[in-house]
Amino acid sequence: MPKDEVVMNYVVIDTNVIVSAFLALNRPESIPMSIIKAVFTGRITPVLTVSIMEEYKNVLAREKFGFDQKLVEVFLSEFKSQAVFVNPPTSHRSLPDPKDICFYEAALVYENIGGLLVTGNTKHYPNCPFSVTPTQLKERLSLL
Repeated sequence: MPKDEVVMNYVVIDTNVIVSAFLALNRPESIPMSIIKAVFTGRITPVLTVSIMEEYKNVLAREKFGFDQKLVEVFLSEFKSQAVFVNPPTSHRSLPDPKDICFYEAALVYENIGGLLVTGNTKHYPNCPFSVTPTQLKERLSLL
């Protein structure tokens, strides 16, 4: 591959990774935070859909987390500006948690060029070759 060729690392980021990053705000060396840093430095291009953005907003607004909503709003706006939005085809695959299908379908769009779905709950995506844990993503992309 020529030195000046840009490799896009298209990654669908499951909500649990985003929540973990927020929970680790005071630990910038954490793996979820390294994934978010990789988004903001252009090492990772997040793949989003309207429903994924809604999921992020809804979960990050949950009272049980107590996240600063101004920070959430700024984060989501900046995160969205780094992303590509897709309108994926409908999958007829069933998953253990039907709410996860939007992440799976979004990842299918870039699967053929190495796109990944990063999640802390790989059991929610059985037999999914493009599903990786945050640690596996870090290792693949040498994020830290």
